Amino acid sequence: MKCKCASFSEATQSACSERRFWTAGQRSDPQSAVSPFVWRVITSTDMATYSDTVSQMTYQNWYTGEPNNLANAEFCVELYNDHSSKWNDRPCNQTICSVCELDI
Repeated sequence: MKCKCASFSEATQSACSERRFWTAGQRSDPQSAVSPFVWRVITSTDMATYSDTVSQMTYQNWYTGEPNNLANAEFCVELYNDHSSKWNDRPCNQTICSVCELDI
């Protein structure tokens, strides 16, 4: 799978080739390493009307040993194809592609 988008930076293009993808999963409290993971879906990115929806994670597909919160810094969920498309927790500030869903 290759990620192609003219607006992606070179770093993002490289991350896409690593076959890692962000999901909407993240810890319910970004300051707490023990808070549960939830789905956080942004419904508007316009700063005047910014909003998001949080829902409980009822399905999980973690890779063996995950989530492990390595270095007490992994608060987001990635889909990692090299691990049989299982989930891995990862620092949220990493540059990788995203899995998106759009209402059409």
